[in-house]
Amino acid sequence: MQKGFYRFYPKEKWINRNIEIEDSLYTELKNISENELDASINKLIDSCVENFKIENEQIIFYKKPKDEITIARSIRLRESMWKKLDELKKDYDISLYKLINMSIKYTLDGK
Repeated sequence: MQKGFYRFYPKEKWINRNIEIEDSLYTELKNISENELDASINKLIDSCVENFKIENEQIIFYKKPKDEITIARSIRLRESMWKKLDELKKDYDISLYKLINMSIKYTLDGK
């Protein structure tokens, strides 16, 4: 592969699933996608999941704002990211919905 293409991922299957995403998080991703980065919302979420880590077996939950709504959305992630989420779900008994929202929140907060 050419050195100039290091920032691109190898070809991989992308899979759609319906997941509830907190509206404020989705709105922030939409703003980033439309105004800051050349990336779709799906690719931003994929990146959030890729960078999401549970360190030292410690999970830090955040409190969802009182009036926050969640909306079921069809999101498309690389197959390897769905596998990562499924493993985390199995290991820590946390729903995919919570894992995805946590990964977005952690990324947006710079953690």
